[in-house]
Amino acid sequence: MGITLDDVKNLKIVPKNYTSATVFEINEIKDGKIKINLPKVKENELKDYQKNSLIEAFGIAKHGLIYFTSEILNQKDKELEIKYPNTIKEIQRRKYSRVPFDGNLKIKVDKKIKIKTDDISAGGIKFYSDTPFMVGKEYEVKIELVNNLVVECTIQPIRVEETDEEEISYSISAKYKKIRSIDRIALMQYSLRYISELENKG
Repeated sequence: MGITLDDVKNLKIVPKNYTSATVFEINEIKDGKIKINLPKVKENELKDYQKNSLIEAFGIAKHGLIYFTSEILNQKDKELEIKYPNTIKEIQRRKYSRVPFDGNLKIKVDKKIKIKTDDISAGGIKFYSDTPFMVGKEYEVKIELVNNLVVECTIQPIRVEETDEEEISYSISAKYKKIRSIDRIALMQYSLRYISELENKG
């Protein structure tokens, strides 16, 4: 039996303009349609949830994160009717998928450092540096993804290892600590789109 939405929790919805992402609740599932409510959406964000526009959605199911896309059939204030998705994807048993990443990472420290990014997920980031960051300490960072999309949060190194490279002699694996839900969603989208592009190429 495939994944259904009956027992999915912590639902989040993302329109084309990702800055209007918000949580949603399912009111009814019937006849291939889902009636949902957006309890926390702001009035100025409702314009991004117009009829016939596409959305992405995330939630937590029994075995981890799920993801699907759908079309808005009707909108009335904070209530939407969307199509029941043809496919609901389960994103591994690990909560977040890790993908290669070569974007810019800026870390707030007192001196100039060299950094080379390696991979990224909605749970953390791995990079190389000429500086041995301290395990357990929090650092303020800016992560430049795509289309001028910047994630600002703090990271906490959980593993620091020496490498064979001369200029970037440390490998750092870090998890996000202080991060907004909207930025976590942006990281999820980045990872999922990277995976989808690979699948399409295959």
